Parts: sequence; C-alpha cells; structure tokens
Amino acid sequence: MKRVTMVVILMIFALTGMGAVTLTFWHSMSDYQKPIIDKLVSDFNKAHKDITVRAIFQGSYDETVTKLKAALLAGKGPDVAQVNIEHIQIFSKDHSLQDLTDLLAGDPTLDPDDFVQSFWQTIVRDGKPYALPFNISALMLFYNKDHFRAAGLDPDRPPQNWEELEEYARRLTIRKSLDSRPSQYGLLWGVDTMFYQFEPLVWQNGGEIFDEDMTECVINSPEGVEALETWRRWFVEGLSPVDLTIDEGIQSFTMGRISMGPMTSGGIRYALENIPWSLGVAPLPEGKQKTTTLGGGSLAIMAGLSEEKLQAAWTFIKWMVSEKNTLFWYEGTGYMPVLKSAMSSLEIQLIWQRFPQLKAPIDSIEFARPRPVHTSIIEIRNILYDAVEQVRKGVSEPKSAFDSAVTKVNALLE
Repeated sequence: MKRVTMVVILMIFALTGMGAVTLTFWHSMSDYQKPIIDKLVSDFNKAHKDITVRAIFQGSYDETVTKLKAALLAGKGPDVAQVNIEHIQIFSKDHSLQDLTDLLAGDPTLDPDDFVQSFWQTIVRDGKPYALPFNISALMLFYNKDHFRAAGLDPDRPPQNWEELEEYARRLTIRKSLDSRPSQYGLLWGVDTMFYQFEPLVWQNGGEIFDEDMTECVINSPEGVEALETWRRWFVEGLSPVDLTIDEGIQSFTMGRISMGPMTSGGIRYALENIPWSLGVAPLPEGKQKTTTLGGGSLAIMAGLSEEKLQAAWTFIKWMVSEKNTLFWYEGTGYMPVLKSAMSSLEIQLIWQRFPQLKAPIDSIEFARPRPVHTSIIEIRNILYDAVEQVRKGVSEPKSAFDSAVTKVNALLE
C-alpha cells in the first residue's frame, strides 16, 4: 500500500511540476528588449522541464541595485540577477555573488576562452569570475543618412574625427536666421546620470578619469578639462540642443530633428524599427586617439543557494549565453554576441546581411574600454554628471567644475 501511495505522489509531482526547481530572475531590460528576453526565458522553460525561471523586470540598472541591496538584507533576493558590469564590484565585495570558478572548472561545455576577452574582463574581480557576460554594448555614433544626403555629405562616410564631427554638425544644423533656434540640430551629445556618453571624450583626448588603481580621480587633468571645454562649445555654438534631457534628445533624433549623436549599440534594432528614415551606425569619431566605451550587464548567481538551485541557475545562465542564444539576443537588440565562436559563425554573416548596422559595434571591440568600477560608483557617477551639467547650463567653468568634483569623488575613493 505504501509503495502504491508513493507512486501516486510521484505521478502527481510529475504532472503538476511540483518537483521542479523554480528560479527567480531579476533583470533591467524594458521596452523593446523585454519581449526578447521573455522569449529566451520561455524557450528555456520549454526545453528544461525540471526548471522553471520567472523573469521579473526591476527597473533601470541603478534601480535594480537599490532593490537588490534591500532584498539581500531581508534574505529575499532573487536566485539570478542581471547586474550592470559597473555594479558587480558592489556585490562581489560583500560576497553576495556566487564565485563561478568551480562551476566553470567542472563544466567542459563552457570554455572561458571562448568569451571575447574584453567582455570577460568585465566580470572578473580579484581574479575570480562572478558572472557570465550577457548584454554587452558599445557606445556608437548613430546618424541620419537622409540628413547627410540633403546636406551634400556622403551618407556612407560618417565623421572620422572631432574636427569632421564639428564640420558635419555645422552643415547639418539648419536655422532660418543666424540668431534663431535651429529647426534641425546637427548633433546630440547629451550626458545622462550614468555618465556613459562623456567617458570616451576624456579617453579620446588622451586623458583618464581615474588612476590605474582606482584610488584617485584625475578627470581635472588638462586633457579632461579640454574635453569638457570642447563638449561645452558644441552647446554654445548651437550644434547640440542645450535645453533637452537625454531622453528628449533621443526622441527628437528619432523624429528627425537631430542628425547624429552617441548612443548604445543595444538600441540599434529599436531604432531600425521605429524611425522613418535611413539609419547609419559607425564608431565614434576619434580625438587624439580612438576609443569607445563598453557598457551593459551580465548574469550573476546569488551566493548561498542550495546545491539544487545552484546547478539549475548555472544551467540557465549557460543556456542564455550559448552561441545560438547570444546571436538571437544580438539580432533582436544590438547587444553584442559574447562568444568568439558566435563572432566567427556563418549566422552572424547572415545577420549582417539582414541588418548591416549591427556590424559597426563588432568593429569597435578592438578599441573599446570597459567602464570604471568601484563600490561607490553610483555616487561617483552622480558627482561627475552634476559637474558637466553645471558647465552645460553655464553655471560653472570646466576647470572649477572638475576640481570641485574631484575633491568629492576622492573622498569616496579613500
């Protein structure tokens, strides 16, 4: 009788899924990205009958950090989280993330050497991998090919350097009179609170934002100040709109009122599907040197899971970054494939035939730099953002703004 009862219980478990492992997955992918990530999770659940993943959107990267901190303190955090590469340091330092060293060593199906090297570096802290690269982006120059044609510019030759960027922006800016507000701006180079768009200007001008050990902020160097002065000139001259937020500026760009500007490669497919004109995507114009910024996030497993959940979470994040799925994610968004094998595949060649704009980020990898990381990076970014905003609004001069910011930032770096 007992044996019959046990068989019945096991059959009920099998039919209802009560014996399956359920994982909670927090992510920051909204709008056009969310359907793609939901499709990936749905496909995973269909292919893995013993694992159910519940994907839950938690807001922006910074909002997710705040929620994750609170949840972990309450012992109610997720099992897997998409963590911005800047924020890994916050959670690896307090041992909230699972060190993946042993999982990688015991799994012959995933080779760390197959990851693009610069992408892999973004998830290593103190020599240990705390996540798998997933949605890695590069800051690119988006531009309106129709505007280029109307201004007599070659739509297949975007600006190559800062001098050409300014020359093109002047030709693309349209005013009824010299003192009137432009009906079309040549350039959008706003800066959001993540400071993403300003970083490469400092690097391109030969400067650094922090020293090598991340113990001192050095953005007030002559190179850093000169980059800020150059950036301010684009607003003063009226090439870039001074009174629009970054989101408003992107909307104006989409509507054809602005001709070009730096934007994340993760938005290429969204742009292609939502603009009524021909989009060009190119590497950022170079200054004294050529560089751009790597951004985005990775998939981390929370520390302290049961062995059953740990293995299920490992199965999930491995599946998400597999060659097939990293290419699906790339084609649907613009976030770059993270595996070398995907980069050299036939499928990526076919993707470029369908969407040639997606190739430009791949061409930028060789000179792209990961973003600076620190446990106080959110506060640091806010300070630097406030400094450049004061300059944009005409409240402060570049040198004094950066000097003041450096003092505040260095207090956090101590």
